[in-house]
Amino acid sequence: MQRSDLPELVAMSRENMAAIILSSWGEEWKDERLMDLLLDQRVETTVLEGDDGIEAYYCVEDIDEYIFISSFQVRRDFHRKGLGTRMLDMIEERARRDGKAEVELCVQSTNEKAKEFYYYHGYDLMYRNGNNLIMRKKL
Repeated sequence: MQRSDLPELVAMSRENMAAIILSSWGEEWKDERLMDLLLDQRVETTVLEGDDGIEAYYCVEDIDEYIFISSFQVRRDFHRKGLGTRMLDMIEERARRDGKAEVELCVQSTNEKAKEFYYYHGYDLMYRNGNNLIMRKKL
């Protein structure tokens, strides 16, 4: 990720997540929360670009024995084209290479498409934290 990517990453996330955050928490989307994450030095952000510019991105953090996916977004016009699967493969490969036993993520309870996607890719529900579902995959 480059600093010049920030406006596009924030806009993509807002487009994908504002309605989900509102339905899960009853709160308006806040760009500042994502900006804090994207600028956090402990977080690694990977951007996937194609001929049409930024298509997707993800953020991961090393936490003890696992990798935590803190943001995972695909531009709407690129949904269902394999980018999500490609990104999960990249994350899981990194985790294996770094000797991590698991990959963990958090998904909003109202985000049905994302839940289905993660279940399909072998992630299991570990527990609920408010309206967040914590999911994990053993590698």
